[in-house]
Amino acid sequence: MNTLLTPRAAALAAAFLLGSFGCARAQGLYVGANLGTPDYNSRVNGIDGGGSGLGGKVYVGLPITPGFALEGGYFNVGHINNASGKVKVRGVFVDGVGSYAFAPNWSVLGRIGLAQGRFHTSNGKDSSPALRLGAGLEYALSASTALRGEYGHYRFSSAFGHTANIGEFSLGVKIGF
Repeated sequence: MNTLLTPRAAALAAAFLLGSFGCARAQGLYVGANLGTPDYNSRVNGIDGGGSGLGGKVYVGLPITPGFALEGGYFNVGHINNASGKVKVRGVFVDGVGSYAFAPNWSVLGRIGLAQGRFHTSNGKDSSPALRLGAGLEYALSASTALRGEYGHYRFSSAFGHTANIGEFSLGVKIGF
Protein backbone atom coordinates (compact mmCIF):
# COMPACT_ATOMS: atom_id res chain seq x y z
CA MET A 1 0.00 0.00 0.00
CA ASN A 2 1.56 3.27 -1.17
CA THR A 3 0.55 6.14 1.10
CA LEU A 4 1.37 9.78 0.69
CA LEU A 5 -0.59 10.72 3.81
CA THR A 6 0.81 8.38 6.46
CA PRO A 7 -0.91 7.82 9.80
CA ARG A 8 1.79 9.96 11.43
CA ALA A 9 1.18 12.84 8.98
CA ALA A 10 -2.59 12.56 9.49
CA ALA A 11 -2.10 12.65 13.27
CA LEU A 12 0.14 15.73 13.00
CA ALA A 13 -2.43 17.50 10.80
CA ALA A 14 -5.22 16.64 13.26
CA ALA A 15 -3.09 17.83 16.19
CA PHE A 16 -2.41 21.10 14.38
CA LEU A 17 -6.12 21.70 13.74
CA LEU A 18 -7.16 20.67 17.27
CA GLY A 19 -4.27 22.58 18.88
CA SER A 20 -5.28 25.68 16.97
CA PHE A 21 -8.87 25.46 18.22
CA GLY A 22 -8.23 27.54 21.35
CA CYS A 23 -6.82 30.53 19.47
CA ALA A 24 -8.88 29.96 16.33
CA ARG A 25 -12.12 31.21 17.79
CA ALA A 26 -10.74 34.72 18.02
CA GLN A 27 -9.50 34.44 14.42
CA GLY A 28 -12.80 33.29 12.90
CA LEU A 29 -13.04 29.51 13.09
CA TYR A 30 -15.82 28.20 10.83
CA VAL A 31 -17.57 24.93 9.99
CA GLY A 32 -19.43 23.85 6.91
CA ALA A 33 -21.14 21.07 5.02
CA ASN A 34 -21.72 20.45 1.31
CA LEU A 35 -23.91 17.93 -0.52
CA GLY A 36 -22.97 16.89 -4.03
CA THR A 37 -23.10 14.51 -6.94
CA PRO A 38 -20.07 12.40 -7.91
CA ASP A 39 -18.39 12.17 -11.31
CA TYR A 40 -16.26 9.01 -11.55
CA ASN A 41 -13.92 9.74 -14.48
CA SER A 42 -12.02 6.44 -14.46
CA ARG A 43 -12.36 2.73 -13.72
CA VAL A 44 -11.93 1.69 -10.11
CA ASN A 45 -10.86 -1.94 -9.61
CA GLY A 46 -12.42 -2.95 -12.93
CA ILE A 47 -15.69 -1.10 -12.27
CA ASP A 48 -16.72 1.89 -14.35
CA GLY A 49 -19.68 4.21 -14.52
CA GLY A 50 -20.67 7.80 -13.98
CA GLY A 51 -21.38 7.51 -10.27
CA SER A 52 -24.59 8.12 -8.42
CA GLY A 53 -26.02 8.73 -5.02
CA LEU A 54 -25.39 11.63 -2.75
CA GLY A 55 -21.89 12.64 -1.75
CA GLY A 56 -20.57 15.49 0.30
CA LYS A 57 -18.22 16.77 2.91
CA VAL A 58 -18.14 18.26 6.40
CA TYR A 59 -15.26 20.50 7.35
CA VAL A 60 -13.74 22.93 9.80
CA GLY A 61 -11.76 25.95 8.63
CA LEU A 62 -9.18 28.21 10.18
CA PRO A 63 -8.51 31.59 8.48
CA ILE A 64 -4.80 32.43 8.33
CA THR A 65 -5.23 35.74 6.46
CA PRO A 66 -8.35 37.45 5.04
CA GLY A 67 -7.79 35.63 1.71
CA PHE A 68 -6.38 32.28 2.84
CA ALA A 69 -7.60 29.51 5.17
CA LEU A 70 -6.81 25.92 6.09
CA GLU A 71 -9.71 23.46 5.91
CA GLY A 72 -9.85 19.86 7.05
CA GLY A 73 -12.64 17.36 7.15
CA TYR A 74 -14.37 14.20 6.00
CA PHE A 75 -15.58 13.47 2.45
CA ASN A 76 -17.83 10.91 0.76
CA VAL A 77 -17.91 10.93 -3.05
CA GLY A 78 -21.05 8.87 -3.58
CA HIS A 79 -20.86 5.51 -5.33
CA ILE A 80 -21.08 3.46 -8.48
CA ASN A 81 -23.54 0.57 -8.39
CA ASN A 82 -24.17 -1.13 -11.74
CA ALA A 83 -23.78 -4.44 -13.57
CA SER A 84 -19.97 -4.19 -13.47
CA GLY A 85 -19.91 -3.83 -9.65
CA LYS A 86 -20.10 -1.44 -6.72
CA VAL A 87 -17.64 1.26 -5.54
CA LYS A 88 -17.81 3.62 -2.53
CA VAL A 89 -15.07 6.11 -1.59
CA ARG A 90 -14.77 7.98 1.72
CA GLY A 91 -11.91 9.65 3.53
CA VAL A 92 -10.31 12.72 5.09
CA PHE A 93 -8.71 15.83 3.62
CA VAL A 94 -6.64 18.92 4.44
CA ASP A 95 -6.73 21.87 2.00
CA GLY A 96 -5.35 25.36 1.60
CA VAL A 97 -8.20 27.59 0.38
CA GLY A 98 -7.66 30.94 -1.29
CA SER A 99 -10.48 33.42 -1.81
CA TYR A 100 -10.89 36.72 -3.63
CA ALA A 101 -13.89 39.06 -3.24
CA PHE A 102 -14.86 40.31 -6.70
CA ALA A 103 -18.21 41.96 -5.88
CA PRO A 104 -20.20 42.80 -2.74
CA ASN A 105 -20.96 39.49 -0.95
CA TRP A 106 -19.35 37.39 -3.75
CA SER A 107 -15.98 35.60 -3.66
CA VAL A 108 -14.24 33.15 -5.94
CA LEU A 109 -12.52 30.19 -4.24
CA GLY A 110 -9.58 27.98 -5.18
CA ARG A 111 -8.25 25.03 -3.22
CA ILE A 112 -5.35 22.59 -3.24
CA GLY A 113 -4.73 19.87 -0.71
CA LEU A 114 -4.20 16.25 0.19
CA ALA A 115 -6.74 13.53 0.87
CA GLN A 116 -6.62 9.93 2.02
CA GLY A 117 -9.45 7.83 0.59
CA ARG A 118 -10.75 4.38 1.50
CA PHE A 119 -12.19 2.42 -1.43
CA HIS A 120 -14.84 -0.27 -0.83
CA THR A 121 -15.68 -2.26 -3.96
CA SER A 122 -17.48 -5.47 -4.74
CA ASN A 123 -13.99 -6.79 -5.67
CA GLY A 124 -12.12 -5.72 -2.51
CA LYS A 125 -10.89 -2.82 -0.39
CA ASP A 126 -7.93 -0.46 -0.75
CA SER A 127 -6.82 3.02 0.27
CA SER A 128 -4.93 5.69 -1.60
CA PRO A 129 -3.60 9.21 -1.13
CA ALA A 130 -4.90 11.89 -3.46
CA LEU A 131 -4.12 15.35 -4.68
CA ARG A 132 -7.24 17.44 -4.22
CA LEU A 133 -8.02 20.50 -6.38
CA GLY A 134 -11.13 22.63 -6.49
CA ALA A 135 -12.77 25.89 -7.46
CA GLY A 136 -16.03 27.57 -6.60
CA LEU A 137 -18.09 30.59 -5.66
CA GLU A 138 -19.18 31.82 -2.25
CA TYR A 139 -22.07 34.20 -1.50
CA ALA A 140 -22.12 35.85 1.97
CA LEU A 141 -25.63 35.91 3.43
CA SER A 142 -24.34 37.66 6.56
CA ALA A 143 -21.06 38.30 8.35
CA SER A 144 -21.06 34.71 9.67
CA THR A 145 -23.01 32.67 7.08
CA ALA A 146 -22.26 31.95 3.43
CA LEU A 147 -23.45 29.65 0.65
CA ARG A 148 -20.87 27.77 -1.45
CA GLY A 149 -21.01 26.12 -4.85
CA GLU A 150 -17.89 24.11 -5.74
CA TYR A 151 -16.32 21.56 -8.01
CA GLY A 152 -13.71 19.36 -6.34
CA HIS A 153 -11.41 16.87 -8.07
CA TYR A 154 -9.56 13.97 -6.42
CA ARG A 155 -6.61 12.33 -8.20
CA PHE A 156 -5.98 9.13 -6.24
CA SER A 157 -2.48 7.85 -7.01
CA SER A 158 -2.70 4.14 -6.24
CA ALA A 159 -6.24 2.78 -5.87
CA PHE A 160 -5.89 -0.93 -6.65
CA GLY A 161 -2.59 -0.18 -8.40
CA HIS A 162 -4.02 2.46 -10.74
CA THR A 163 -4.74 6.18 -10.80
CA ALA A 164 -8.38 7.02 -10.11
CA ASN A 165 -9.94 10.41 -10.91
CA ILE A 166 -13.16 11.37 -9.16
CA GLY A 167 -14.89 14.74 -9.24
CA GLU A 168 -17.84 16.18 -7.37
CA PHE A 169 -20.16 19.16 -7.88
CA SER A 170 -21.50 20.35 -4.52
CA LEU A 171 -23.56 23.04 -2.79
CA GLY A 172 -23.31 23.89 0.87
CA VAL A 173 -23.26 26.31 3.75
CA LYS A 174 -20.39 27.75 5.82
CA ILE A 175 -21.02 29.11 9.33
CA GLY A 176 -18.47 31.24 11.19
CA PHE A 177 -18.04 31.76 14.92
